[in-house]
Amino acid sequence: MDTKSYYAMTFYNTTDTMQTEKKAKALFPIRVMPTPRAVSVSCGLAIRFEGEDEAAYTEFAKNLTVPVGLYHIEPDESGEMRSRAIFVREP
Repeated sequence: MDTKSYYAMTFYNTTDTMQTEKKAKALFPIRVMPTPRAVSVSCGLAIRFEGEDEAAYTEFAKNLTVPVGLYHIEPDESGEMRSRAIFVREP
């Protein structure tokens, strides 16, 4: 089980995930992953940012034209992974 904190970007459909992956790869170290259980709304895929630059990830999310959610995923005191919404644009 992953117990390190990270940032995840979620989408409402797979097409938006794949198109955003191409844009994000040009700017950040990322990988596509299953949507974290701590985030309930998604198409099933998410982009995981392999860094800690919350300001840059937020700016990137705000500049997208698709519905998107950016979350910080981190363990709580018991080790359970929890999400904190940073930016959400609903469809």
